[in-house]
Amino acid sequence: MNNNYTNKPIILYKRHIAKAITWRIFSFFTTFLLVLLIFHKEENAADIASGIAIGEFFFKMALYLVHERIWYHINFDFDIVSRVRHIAKSVTWRILGSFTTFALALILNKNHPEMASMATRVVVAELFAKLIIYYWHERIWYHIKYGVVHKKDE
Repeated sequence: MNNNYTNKPIILYKRHIAKAITWRIFSFFTTFLLVLLIFHKEENAADIASGIAIGEFFFKMALYLVHERIWYHINFDFDIVSRVRHIAKSVTWRILGSFTTFALALILNKNHPEMASMATRVVVAELFAKLIIYYWHERIWYHIKYGVVHKKDE
């Protein structure tokens, strides 16, 4: 791996915002469907699913932007398609995402007698589904040049 980072492109904030929005849309529907499946026997399953998905959408938007900016500042060789980097980024995001999903599920449904068990099932289901979806989201965005400015060779 080349340790020369002079070719590192400049990533504009608008790219991170666009990635956050597209990811939150995918994630919103995934969370909503998973929670709906897990809580399907509950009378208010749609309300529970909506509450968690909407709560995630807004809270995790900011968290995602911070995650993006941190990963932008981690040096790596931009001349190589870095699948390892995308896997590591997917894992770190999933850890943050799973923790916040669990916390939101508990907070929003604290009066439910089996909420901890159900929140755990949501997180486990999300862990696998969203890890795969996020990885492919990263791979797709790797090929999209929106918000990427390459420095001119001198």
